[in-house]
Amino acid sequence: MNKTNSGNRLKSLVLRDGRTLAYRDVGDLHGYPLIFGHGMPGCRLQGQFFHNQALRHGFRVLAPDRPGIGGSDYQQGRQLLDYPKDIEQLADSLGLDTFSHFGWSSGGSRTLACCYALSERVELGVCLSGYTHFSEYDSRQTLGEGANWPIPWLARYSPALVKLAVRLIARLSRRHPRLYMQEAKKLVNQSDHDLLNLLLRGNTFQHDQMVCMESGGKAIATDLLTELKDWGFRLNQVPTPILIYQGEGDAFVPVDYARHLAEHLPNAELTLLPATGHLYPLAENFQDKLFTNIRQRLANKTNVRSPLPQ
Repeated sequence: MNKTNSGNRLKSLVLRDGRTLAYRDVGDLHGYPLIFGHGMPGCRLQGQFFHNQALRHGFRVLAPDRPGIGGSDYQQGRQLLDYPKDIEQLADSLGLDTFSHFGWSSGGSRTLACCYALSERVELGVCLSGYTHFSEYDSRQTLGEGANWPIPWLARYSPALVKLAVRLIARLSRRHPRLYMQEAKKLVNQSDHDLLNLLLRGNTFQHDQMVCMESGGKAIATDLLTELKDWGFRLNQVPTPILIYQGEGDAFVPVDYARHLAEHLPNAELTLLPATGHLYPLAENFQDKLFTNIRQRLANKTNVRSPLPQ
Protein backbone atom coordinates (compact mmCIF):
# COMPACT_ATOMS: atom_id res chain seq x y z
CA MET A 1 0.00 0.00 0.00
CA ASN A 2 1.40 3.39 -1.03
CA LYS A 3 0.50 6.74 0.53
CA THR A 4 1.58 9.86 -1.34
CA ASN A 5 2.00 13.50 -0.42
CA SER A 6 1.80 15.04 -3.89
CA GLY A 7 3.41 18.28 -2.68
CA ASN A 8 6.83 16.87 -1.88
CA ARG A 9 6.47 13.31 -3.11
CA LEU A 10 6.98 11.86 0.35
CA LYS A 11 5.62 8.34 0.24
CA SER A 12 5.33 5.28 2.45
CA LEU A 13 4.96 1.58 1.83
CA VAL A 14 3.65 -1.06 4.24
CA LEU A 15 6.01 -4.02 3.98
CA ARG A 16 5.01 -7.67 4.26
CA ASP A 17 5.99 -7.86 7.94
CA GLY A 18 3.82 -4.84 8.74
CA ARG A 19 6.63 -2.29 9.02
CA THR A 20 6.29 1.08 7.30
CA LEU A 21 9.00 2.11 4.83
CA ALA A 22 9.08 5.87 4.19
CA TYR A 23 10.83 7.25 1.14
CA ARG A 24 11.40 10.40 -0.88
CA ASP A 25 10.55 10.40 -4.59
CA VAL A 26 12.36 13.12 -6.56
CA GLY A 27 13.63 13.90 -10.05
CA ASP A 28 11.80 12.76 -13.17
CA LEU A 29 8.78 10.68 -12.13
CA HIS A 30 8.92 8.87 -15.50
CA GLY A 31 12.71 8.59 -15.67
CA TYR A 32 15.07 5.67 -15.20
CA PRO A 33 14.90 4.61 -11.51
CA LEU A 34 17.88 5.13 -9.20
CA ILE A 35 17.49 4.06 -5.58
CA PHE A 36 19.60 6.10 -3.17
CA GLY A 37 21.09 4.90 0.11
CA HIS A 38 21.47 7.86 2.48
CA GLY A 39 24.47 8.52 4.70
CA MET A 40 24.54 8.26 8.46
CA PRO A 41 23.65 10.54 10.14
CA GLY A 42 21.02 11.25 7.53
CA CYS A 43 17.65 10.19 6.18
CA ARG A 44 15.47 10.19 3.06
CA LEU A 45 15.71 14.01 2.90
CA GLN A 46 19.16 13.70 1.36
CA GLY A 47 17.40 12.58 -1.79
CA GLN A 48 16.16 16.14 -2.23
CA PHE A 49 19.71 17.31 -3.01
CA PHE A 50 19.62 15.24 -6.21
CA HIS A 51 16.29 16.53 -7.48
CA ASN A 52 17.47 19.22 -9.90
CA GLN A 53 20.17 17.21 -11.63
CA ALA A 54 18.08 14.03 -11.65
CA LEU A 55 15.27 15.95 -13.34
CA ARG A 56 17.72 17.44 -15.85
CA HIS A 57 19.22 14.05 -16.71
CA GLY A 58 15.95 12.13 -16.77
CA PHE A 59 16.42 10.05 -13.62
CA ARG A 60 13.92 9.23 -10.92
CA VAL A 61 15.56 9.06 -7.48
CA LEU A 62 13.92 7.04 -4.70
CA ALA A 63 15.45 7.64 -1.27
CA PRO A 64 14.10 5.41 1.54
CA ASP A 65 14.56 5.88 5.26
CA ARG A 66 16.26 2.84 6.71
CA PRO A 67 14.52 1.05 9.62
CA GLY A 68 14.10 3.17 12.71
CA ILE A 69 15.22 6.32 10.91
CA GLY A 70 12.80 9.13 10.06
CA GLY A 71 9.46 7.67 9.00
CA SER A 72 10.50 4.01 8.72
CA ASP A 73 9.71 1.55 11.50
CA TYR A 74 12.49 -0.06 13.52
CA GLN A 75 13.44 -3.68 12.77
CA GLN A 76 14.75 -5.84 15.58
CA GLY A 77 17.83 -7.97 14.90
CA ARG A 78 18.49 -6.31 11.56
CA GLN A 79 21.29 -7.56 9.28
CA LEU A 80 22.73 -5.86 6.20
CA LEU A 81 21.05 -8.35 3.85
CA ASP A 82 17.66 -7.32 5.22
CA TYR A 83 18.11 -4.04 3.30
CA PRO A 84 17.78 -5.54 -0.22
CA LYS A 85 14.67 -7.39 0.94
CA ASP A 86 13.05 -4.02 1.71
CA ILE A 87 14.29 -2.55 -1.57
CA GLU A 88 12.89 -5.51 -3.51
CA GLN A 89 9.45 -4.86 -2.03
CA LEU A 90 9.76 -1.16 -2.83
CA ALA A 91 10.70 -1.93 -6.43
CA ASP A 92 7.85 -4.44 -6.73
CA SER A 93 5.34 -1.92 -5.40
CA LEU A 94 6.42 0.58 -8.08
CA GLY A 95 6.55 -1.97 -10.90
CA LEU A 96 10.32 -1.62 -11.36
CA ASP A 97 11.72 -4.74 -12.98
CA THR A 98 15.25 -3.32 -13.03
CA PHE A 99 16.95 -0.28 -11.55
CA SER A 100 20.33 0.95 -10.32
CA HIS A 101 21.41 1.77 -6.78
CA PHE A 102 23.75 4.47 -5.53
CA GLY A 103 24.74 5.19 -1.96
CA TRP A 104 26.70 7.79 -0.07
CA SER A 105 28.87 6.95 2.95
CA SER A 106 26.85 4.36 4.94
CA GLY A 107 24.68 3.98 1.84
CA GLY A 108 27.63 2.40 0.03
CA SER A 109 27.39 -0.91 1.88
CA ARG A 110 23.65 -0.95 1.13
CA THR A 111 24.44 -0.47 -2.54
CA LEU A 112 26.75 -3.50 -2.49
CA ALA A 113 24.18 -5.58 -0.58
CA CYS A 114 21.62 -4.89 -3.33
CA CYS A 115 24.16 -5.60 -6.07
CA TYR A 116 24.81 -8.97 -4.43
CA ALA A 117 21.31 -10.05 -3.40
CA LEU A 118 19.38 -8.47 -6.30
CA SER A 119 22.01 -8.84 -9.03
CA GLU A 120 19.41 -9.85 -11.64
CA ARG A 121 17.58 -6.55 -11.12
CA VAL A 122 20.29 -4.03 -10.16
CA GLU A 123 22.04 -2.97 -13.36
CA LEU A 124 24.68 -0.68 -11.88
CA GLY A 125 25.93 0.20 -8.42
CA VAL A 126 27.62 3.43 -7.33
CA CYS A 127 29.49 3.80 -4.04
CA LEU A 128 30.19 7.39 -3.00
CA SER A 129 32.80 7.38 -0.21
CA GLY A 130 31.44 4.18 1.32
CA TYR A 131 32.87 1.81 3.91
CA THR A 132 34.53 -1.41 2.85
CA HIS A 133 33.70 -4.84 4.28
CA PHE A 134 35.71 -4.86 7.51
CA SER A 135 35.48 -8.65 7.85
CA GLU A 136 37.70 -8.80 4.76
CA TYR A 137 39.85 -5.84 5.68
CA ASP A 138 43.34 -6.81 6.86
CA SER A 139 43.26 -6.76 10.66
CA ARG A 140 46.75 -5.29 10.68
CA GLN A 141 45.38 -2.21 9.01
CA THR A 142 43.75 0.47 11.11
CA LEU A 143 40.07 1.20 10.73
CA GLY A 144 40.40 4.82 9.78
CA GLU A 145 43.51 5.99 11.55
CA GLY A 146 43.60 9.78 11.36
CA ALA A 147 39.93 10.01 10.36
CA ASN A 148 37.52 12.22 12.30
CA TRP A 149 34.89 9.49 12.64
CA PRO A 150 35.92 6.96 15.36
CA ILE A 151 32.88 4.66 15.15
CA PRO A 152 34.52 1.93 12.98
CA TRP A 153 37.43 1.80 15.43
CA LEU A 154 35.08 1.63 18.42
CA ALA A 155 33.00 -1.12 16.78
CA ARG A 156 36.11 -3.22 16.34
CA TYR A 157 36.60 -3.37 20.11
CA SER A 158 33.16 -2.86 21.64
CA PRO A 159 29.74 -2.53 19.98
CA ALA A 160 28.46 -1.45 23.40
CA LEU A 161 30.73 1.60 23.25
CA VAL A 162 29.31 2.44 19.82
CA LYS A 163 25.78 2.36 21.20
CA LEU A 164 26.75 4.55 24.16
CA ALA A 165 28.67 7.06 22.02
CA VAL A 166 25.88 7.34 19.46
CA ARG A 167 23.21 7.80 22.13
CA LEU A 168 25.22 10.63 23.69
CA ILE A 169 25.79 12.32 20.32
CA ALA A 170 22.13 12.01 19.36
CA ARG A 171 20.96 13.39 22.72
CA LEU A 172 23.33 16.36 22.64
CA SER A 173 22.49 17.09 18.99
CA ARG A 174 18.76 17.20 19.70
CA ARG A 175 19.28 19.58 22.62
CA HIS A 176 21.87 21.79 20.90
CA PRO A 177 21.42 21.61 17.10
CA ARG A 178 23.48 24.76 16.50
CA LEU A 179 26.39 23.32 18.45
CA TYR A 180 26.11 20.11 16.40
CA MET A 181 26.48 22.03 13.14
CA GLN A 182 29.34 24.11 14.54
CA GLU A 183 31.22 20.97 15.53
CA ALA A 184 30.56 19.45 12.10
CA LYS A 185 32.31 22.42 10.49
CA LYS A 186 35.39 21.79 12.63
CA LEU A 187 35.68 18.18 11.48
CA VAL A 188 35.66 18.69 7.71
CA ASN A 189 38.37 19.79 5.29
CA GLN A 190 38.32 23.12 3.44
CA SER A 191 36.33 21.92 0.41
CA ASP A 192 33.68 20.42 2.70
CA HIS A 193 33.70 23.52 4.88
CA ASP A 194 32.88 25.74 1.89
CA LEU A 195 30.18 23.36 0.67
CA LEU A 196 28.69 23.03 4.15
CA ASN A 197 28.40 26.80 4.45
CA LEU A 198 26.52 26.79 1.14
CA LEU A 199 24.23 23.95 2.24
CA LEU A 200 23.42 25.67 5.51
CA ARG A 201 22.00 28.68 3.68
CA GLY A 202 18.92 26.52 3.22
CA ASN A 203 17.31 24.32 5.85
CA THR A 204 17.36 20.93 4.07
CA PHE A 205 20.75 19.76 5.29
CA GLN A 206 20.23 20.66 8.94
CA HIS A 207 16.68 19.28 8.81
CA ASP A 208 18.03 16.03 7.36
CA GLN A 209 20.54 15.71 10.19
CA MET A 210 18.04 16.55 12.91
CA VAL A 211 15.37 14.16 11.61
CA CYS A 212 17.97 11.43 11.88
CA MET A 213 19.06 12.48 15.37
CA GLU A 214 15.45 12.63 16.53
CA SER A 215 15.15 8.96 15.54
CA GLY A 216 17.18 8.17 18.66
CA GLY A 217 20.49 6.57 19.51
CA LYS A 218 19.17 3.01 19.37
CA ALA A 219 18.08 3.27 15.73
CA ILE A 220 21.23 5.12 14.64
CA ALA A 221 23.57 2.69 16.42
CA THR A 222 21.72 -0.31 14.97
CA ASP A 223 22.04 1.15 11.49
CA LEU A 224 25.77 1.76 11.91
CA LEU A 225 26.55 -1.62 13.44
CA THR A 226 24.66 -3.34 10.64
CA GLU A 227 27.43 -2.40 8.21
CA LEU A 228 30.34 -2.65 10.67
CA LYS A 229 29.85 -6.36 11.35
CA ASP A 230 29.97 -9.18 8.80
CA TRP A 231 27.83 -8.46 5.75
CA GLY A 232 26.80 -12.04 5.01
CA PHE A 233 28.58 -12.12 1.65
CA ARG A 234 32.04 -11.44 0.25
CA LEU A 235 33.05 -8.64 -2.07
CA ASN A 236 34.15 -11.09 -4.77
CA GLN A 237 30.57 -12.41 -4.87
CA VAL A 238 29.15 -9.11 -6.15
CA PRO A 239 28.65 -9.51 -9.94
CA THR A 240 27.13 -6.11 -10.71
CA PRO A 241 29.37 -3.38 -12.20
CA ILE A 242 30.32 -0.89 -9.47
CA LEU A 243 31.51 2.71 -9.81
CA ILE A 244 33.50 3.88 -6.77
CA TYR A 245 34.10 7.55 -6.03
CA GLN A 246 36.30 8.76 -3.19
CA GLY A 247 37.50 12.18 -2.07
CA GLU A 248 41.23 12.15 -1.34
CA GLY A 249 40.70 14.74 1.41
CA ASP A 250 37.83 12.87 3.11
CA ALA A 251 38.02 13.42 6.87
CA PHE A 252 35.65 10.53 7.66
CA VAL A 253 36.28 7.71 5.17
CA PRO A 254 39.94 6.89 4.42
CA VAL A 255 40.96 6.48 0.78
CA ASP A 256 42.23 3.00 1.63
CA TYR A 257 38.64 1.80 2.03
CA ALA A 258 37.91 2.71 -1.59
CA ARG A 259 41.10 1.03 -2.79
CA HIS A 260 40.18 -2.10 -0.86
CA LEU A 261 36.76 -2.17 -2.50
CA ALA A 262 38.26 -1.69 -5.95
CA GLU A 263 40.78 -4.48 -5.41
CA HIS A 264 38.23 -7.04 -4.19
CA LEU A 265 35.09 -6.34 -6.21
CA PRO A 266 35.25 -8.29 -9.50
CA ASN A 267 33.83 -5.51 -11.69
CA ALA A 268 34.68 -2.12 -10.19
CA GLU A 269 36.13 1.19 -11.32
CA LEU A 270 37.68 3.63 -8.85
CA THR A 271 37.68 7.41 -9.35
CA LEU A 272 39.71 9.42 -6.84
CA LEU A 273 38.77 13.07 -6.44
CA PRO A 274 41.78 15.27 -5.51
CA ALA A 275 41.34 17.94 -2.81
CA THR A 276 37.78 16.70 -2.24
CA GLY A 277 36.22 15.80 1.10
CA HIS A 278 33.13 13.85 2.09
CA LEU A 279 30.22 16.10 1.14
CA TYR A 280 30.84 16.29 -2.64
CA PRO A 281 27.82 14.09 -3.59
CA LEU A 282 25.54 16.93 -2.48
CA ALA A 283 27.11 19.36 -4.98
CA GLU A 284 25.24 19.74 -8.28
CA ASN A 285 28.43 20.06 -10.37
CA PHE A 286 29.49 16.60 -9.20
CA GLN A 287 25.98 15.21 -9.71
CA ASP A 288 26.02 16.46 -13.30
CA LYS A 289 29.16 14.41 -13.99
CA LEU A 290 27.87 11.44 -12.01
CA PHE A 291 24.53 11.21 -13.82
CA THR A 292 26.24 11.65 -17.18
CA ASN A 293 28.54 8.74 -16.35
CA ILE A 294 25.66 6.57 -15.12
CA ARG A 295 23.70 7.24 -18.29
CA GLN A 296 26.69 6.32 -20.47
CA ARG A 297 27.37 3.13 -18.50
CA LEU A 298 23.76 2.02 -18.76
CA ALA A 299 23.64 2.84 -22.48
CA ASN A 300 26.64 0.57 -23.02
CA LYS A 301 24.96 -2.38 -21.31
CA THR A 302 23.15 -4.69 -23.68
CA ASN A 303 20.76 -6.10 -21.06
CA VAL A 304 19.27 -2.88 -19.71
CA ARG A 305 15.49 -3.28 -19.69
CA SER A 306 14.32 -0.12 -17.94
CA PRO A 307 13.82 2.96 -20.14
CA LEU A 308 16.89 5.20 -20.29
CA PRO A 309 16.78 8.99 -20.26
CA GLN A 310 16.53 10.46 -23.71
